[in-house]
Amino acid sequence: MSIQITQLVKSYGLWLCLLVVALPVYAEPLVVGHISFVKGSNAAQQPGEAPRILGKDTEIFQGDNIQTTERSFVIVEFTDGAKITVRPNSNFSIDHYDSQSAHKTAQLVLHQGGVNTSTGDIAQGNPENFQIKTPTSTVKPKSEKAEFTVRICDKDCEEKGKEAAANAVRTEQSVVARVVDIKGVVSAINRADKNAKERPLSLGKPLYNSDAIYSEKDSYALLVFPDGEKVTLQADSELDIKQYNYQIKDKKDQILLRLTTGGLRALTGSIGKNAHDAFALDTPVATIGIRGTGTDSYTDGTSLDHSTWQGLSFLHNEAGEFDVPEGNSSSTSGQNGIPQIYPTPPNAPQPSEPRPDTNKSDPKKVFEEKPPAKGDTLVKSTSGNTAVENNKGEKTTVNEGESSSANSNGDVVTSDQSNDATPENNPSNNGSSFDDADNSLEGCTI
Repeated sequence: MSIQITQLVKSYGLWLCLLVVALPVYAEPLVVGHISFVKGSNAAQQPGEAPRILGKDTEIFQGDNIQTTERSFVIVEFTDGAKITVRPNSNFSIDHYDSQSAHKTAQLVLHQGGVNTSTGDIAQGNPENFQIKTPTSTVKPKSEKAEFTVRICDKDCEEKGKEAAANAVRTEQSVVARVVDIKGVVSAINRADKNAKERPLSLGKPLYNSDAIYSEKDSYALLVFPDGEKVTLQADSELDIKQYNYQIKDKKDQILLRLTTGGLRALTGSIGKNAHDAFALDTPVATIGIRGTGTDSYTDGTSLDHSTWQGLSFLHNEAGEFDVPEGNSSSTSGQNGIPQIYPTPPNAPQPSEPRPDTNKSDPKKVFEEKPPAKGDTLVKSTSGNTAVENNKGEKTTVNEGESSSANSNGDVVTSDQSNDATPENNPSNNGSSFDDADNSLEGCTI
């Protein structure tokens, strides 16, 4: 018998070797991180394998699906230094995580619930290589170091959102304008906040009282206000929103703007139409008032060129008050200069930026409260900037201090988060999203 086996090996030894070589090799899954903190009952599972209960220092692998239960959460520390809190009642997958090769990438999927994220080395090399997908969008950092929250709204979130929208009341901290058309580089910074950072503006971005808006060369922004006021800030210009009150309890409706330098094209809304003295556009040379009108104004800080293309406007400075009727222009030098008023020449050069009355945005729709619906993706940027790309490939930047929601139709709405009361913003948590906090998803607020 042994002779027959020996002969068999001699005859078929090569084929046996080839067969052994051809057998699949099942490598251990790649370790991509570990659990640094755990609360409650949580598990991770590889495809086709039994779930693993998660405890402190448990290894996390590429391909893991992590699920948390009510009032339970885990913090995952990844090999590149990134940290992700998988919040209660969440379903989260690590599809791909490579922090070792030359092309470092992280592809994560949030199926349900929410995660708090702090990026690591992968995002430092190329922020777009770190991404979290949801059913409605893809979320990526836009800064080399960023912290942001991603959540998927549930039924309770939808109901609470509708209730909040129905009870919404305008305050002086409310959004006072939104960008409805933009070209080039335009930014804003809030002068009332000494710690405020400059915010790049894009379509749909909100503006607030005390915001200063700057446009660069070959750039402009067209803004719409809740009362229907529309203004186009021209290139190389600076505009301050000094005060905007509209439908605020116990406050008189008012709009006060200051054009420090550059040009502005303005179309009156209901505030100026209902009370002419409630609108004023201040410049270093004179204050511009309106009586239901559309105007173009330009100042270099020492002189002012102004024209009225609709209605009637007037200039007020130390020399007095001077009307500029429709179809007329004026030139003024110095704060006590008497304006030269003359019919606007038919062939007078026109600004290249669009006149605000050409924009047909409906203020009611622009400022309509749109509560999140079940399945919407909610994103909050707490440090650095974040990009939200909808399923149509359209991108929106969520600047530090802003929140956004993306729905299944591809609509992305950005808002301020200053009144956010989520646990990670609670002062008792020292501003950290990565501690033993009550990481509740109640109401799916962000």
